[in-house]
Amino acid sequence: MKNLKMIVLFSLSFACVAINFWLVTTGHYRAPLFVFIAYMLTAVLMFRVLPTVRTNPQEIRSNQLRAAGSLRRLGFIYVLGFAFGLVSLFSGEFNDLPIWGRILGFCWSGFLIWACFWAARHYKKGAP
Repeated sequence: MKNLKMIVLFSLSFACVAINFWLVTTGHYRAPLFVFIAYMLTAVLMFRVLPTVRTNPQEIRSNQLRAAGSLRRLGFIYVLGFAFGLVSLFSGEFNDLPIWGRILGFCWSGFLIWACFWAARHYKKGAP
């Protein structure tokens, strides 16, 4: 729970990057500024409504085990997205993107998969 603000911040940044990438590839070059402003406002509002830090060890353990399971499921969702990306790559869906964009997309997807499974293992090991 002590890292909840960081998790919210990274989750919102992933969404902000994905939305801005889509906007730029579809030709909306001014809209990413508004998405960034909305991201900043959402982060400030989300920080205000986050729950307080818990000190009960049993409650912390159950929260960490639930977080580990959720991160594992999110990792499998990213693996599925990576597989769909590979199918799209081989069917020619990404021909309009430059090579560096394709490489960056697959590297980012691999990083997200690794980060989810690493964090799930970290939370499961760290559960008291």
